[in-house]
Amino acid sequence: MTTSSAEAWDTVFNEFYLRAYATDERDEQAEGQAMAAARLSGCPEGGDLLDVPCGFGRHSLPLARAGYRVTGVDRSQVLLDEAARRAAGERGPELVRADYRELPFRDAGFDAALNLFSSLGYLGDEEDTRVLAEIRRVLRPEGRLVIETMHRDWLVRHFQEDRWMRVGEGRLMLEQGSWDPTSGLAQTTQTLVDPGGERESRTWSLRVYSATELLAMVSRAGFASARCHGDLEGGPFTTDTRLVIVAGA
Repeated sequence: MTTSSAEAWDTVFNEFYLRAYATDERDEQAEGQAMAAARLSGCPEGGDLLDVPCGFGRHSLPLARAGYRVTGVDRSQVLLDEAARRAAGERGPELVRADYRELPFRDAGFDAALNLFSSLGYLGDEEDTRVLAEIRRVLRPEGRLVIETMHRDWLVRHFQEDRWMRVGEGRLMLEQGSWDPTSGLAQTTQTLVDPGGERESRTWSLRVYSATELLAMVSRAGFASARCHGDLEGGPFTTDTRLVIVAGA
């Protein structure tokens, strides 16, 4: 088993993703998470902040409202369109469609960058390292990248093969998965069930990194320093917390 192709991910991060996550209850915490991530990044007030990937703007929008000059990048035009719709009538981020392996920006153009909500692991070790190197390239000399993600040791302790979730507007989602802790590869099938019983499914495979693996990738990507936390407030990292890495350019 290998990670899914970029083209396979394109079938996930479209209307299917919006139906699954556009009314996610975790969005209620998105503004607080975004502000905490910006503080952890050391981005100056009103600074140039890159949110990559930005999805439908759950973090980009509140950061722009707070006065940061936010650029949100995503490969999915569907998600960018939703971000633009949500920003209508208020100060919003600049939204750019691009693959985050090839960012269309000059070198050293941003004070800080955010990669939140488990947004690595889609492409495998080599290509994910390429993503990190691109982010490093566009950061200013004192800039920092904040990564917030699930990690291998958490998944070893908490993995569930099957779970049902309510995802808003009367929909249910069945998530079925398998997990190989040796390779770090997880395969997931999500099935959305509409109130009328209609079903739609997507299946994908992604890489779940350990903290050690991700720190090594950050170093290979050219970052000079990195430290681990367990949350965006700078709490201690353990096997029962999320993984937050602050990497200095």
